[in-house]
Amino acid sequence: MPFENPGKFLETLLDALPFGIVALDHAGLVQLWSFGAQRILGWTEEEAIGRPLPLDIRLPDRNHEDAEIHVLGREGRAIDLDLRTAHWEKGRILILTDVSQRVSAEREMQGLRERELTARTQMHAERRFRELLEAAPDGIIEVDREGHILTLNMVTEKMFGYRREELLGQPVELLVPEDVRRQHAGHRAGYWSHPVTRPMGSGLALYGRRKNGSSFPVEISLSPVISDDGFRVTAIIRDITERKQSEERLQALQKQYTSELELRNREIEQANRLKSEFLANMSHELRTPLHTVIGFAELLAEETKGPLNPSQKRFIDHIHKDAQHLLALINEILDLSKIEAGRVQLQREALDIGAVLEDVLSSIGSQGAAKSIGIETNIPAPLSVNGDHMRVKQILYNLLSNAVKFTPEGGRVLVEIIGVDGFAQVSVSDTGIGIPAAEHNSIFDKFHQVGATTIGMGEGTGLGLPITKRLVEEHGGRIWLISEPGKGSRFTFTLPLVAK
Repeated sequence: MPFENPGKFLETLLDALPFGIVALDHAGLVQLWSFGAQRILGWTEEEAIGRPLPLDIRLPDRNHEDAEIHVLGREGRAIDLDLRTAHWEKGRILILTDVSQRVSAEREMQGLRERELTARTQMHAERRFRELLEAAPDGIIEVDREGHILTLNMVTEKMFGYRREELLGQPVELLVPEDVRRQHAGHRAGYWSHPVTRPMGSGLALYGRRKNGSSFPVEISLSPVISDDGFRVTAIIRDITERKQSEERLQALQKQYTSELELRNREIEQANRLKSEFLANMSHELRTPLHTVIGFAELLAEETKGPLNPSQKRFIDHIHKDAQHLLALINEILDLSKIEAGRVQLQREALDIGAVLEDVLSSIGSQGAAKSIGIETNIPAPLSVNGDHMRVKQILYNLLSNAVKFTPEGGRVLVEIIGVDGFAQVSVSDTGIGIPAAEHNSIFDKFHQVGATTIGMGEGTGLGLPITKRLVEEHGGRIWLISEPGKGSRFTFTLPLVAK
């Protein structure tokens, strides 16, 4: 049965794991910070999410590559970590295991071995070494040059199921699965030729063999030691069965969650496509009767079938005006649905942006004159843009009509066009009512209307600016706003210039 709430289940599982899980996006910002990460490093989820990883570490170049690192946690607390990385679709996943206790034990044991060479009381050093050996959380064995086991701790006995006396003096291959024993002996011989410290989790898939014949996954660190008794190797063995099982469960949950997310995204995409198709079809169906309403309203207004009294003329004017408004809304919905469905094909050509502006001003000038609004232009030099003539004209018309609409009588509108870094930068400024800062982003949302300040300024569809923004972006430009209530607005957009 699929999980009813996979996200919550995954969150609960992550918090229950004994190690920390951190997810980074491609920009290196934290997207997931489990309770284990908080417990190990000190920073809370609120302090970490959305910020860079608060650790000065260099991540491994390859996924699934383990590294043992030393970091400073919150308030400068020193922590030793076993770091493992994995790939996910949006970045990387880090698996952090606190190995401070084990590393501390290793360092202390190494110190004991060094002090053993000069200690006056061999018995005291041996006792301290044995205490540390037995206190370590991992299995520890010491092997001589011939591969015979010289020392082991209690964890090793429990891990492999042998009694201490059954292992002392025996070849270390006794703890290796039978199918790789011969190969292991060759590796051991090669190691003596180049004895180096190998940290825990060096990317090798290793297995141990219990007395009952069963195998289990392990990680092993090797440390060569030179003593008075000769050359030896200390091996620290960690049973990672539980971690492997947790990783497998996590990967299974991640795979399931990803599959469900992909299915949900496909459903959303299909719903958006159906919505756009519905809006487009309905817009086409509604425009036909509206044209009929507008046409008959205009015929009645001409009084060719007889004179109208003042009330009838007023009624006809309301019908015509509201039908025109509804037709404009339907046309803009159709325009936006085409853009959202990716069905807008720009017919690009070299356009004199100044000439297109003059064309728009010729049709909008009467609106400005009716309110005694002066419309001025400032174009220092001719500029040729790479754009669709009809759509560029639509962009300019939308911005200028808004400027005239929201500017009180006797105000001023200024259009400035300059070239900046391969783009024509067009600014439409007005001395109108202005827009509050809180609405600067939402002004480009569908059907958004600025609040009570627009009362009495004429009705709008709330689609002009969203369509304008999408058309600008379709051309490869961008649009932004500078405005303050009572001090007017300045809309600026860019269009690419024709390459010379």
